[in-house]
Amino acid sequence: MKRILIALALLAALAAGGWYWASPWWTVQSMKDAAEARDVDSLSRHIDYDSLRASLKAQLRARMESGRRDEGLLGTLVAGGIAERLVDVALTPEGMRVIFAAAPLAAEPARGTVKLKASDMVMRRDGIDRFRLVRKDGKGGALIFRLKGAGWMLTDIELPEQGLN
Repeated sequence: MKRILIALALLAALAAGGWYWASPWWTVQSMKDAAEARDVDSLSRHIDYDSLRASLKAQLRARMESGRRDEGLLGTLVAGGIAERLVDVALTPEGMRVIFAAAPLAAEPARGTVKLKASDMVMRRDGIDRFRLVRKDGKGGALIFRLKGAGWMLTDIELPEQGLN
């Protein structure tokens, strides 16, 4: 009886370790498959849009405040309002599908666009409850996932430090 309990405990530990190791890859692959199939509902199950919007708005606001100090308060307020509306428009299920779809939608992205494509990224662990997809070319920017419940959710997009390209 004791051997059976030890074997079951060992089996449970191996299963938990296997899940922990494979589940981030499985989540990203599921998101890519959903994007390719144009299944935005399945894709959206792994995305926390409220967290993404809040994070991007905060990053853009900080960049505008540091880059527009000489334009005064009015310039910052106008640019900040426009940026926040753009985040709301861009962070939709269809907009996120573009990041995870393998095929580009256009031959060459427009100048000034953020070039974050899941297919051009590699996975890096940041702890037991967080991982990120970072660009293979090392130019910065990341898609950050957090463990929520028994699954992984995309909760943050980290913009590249040096411009948006």
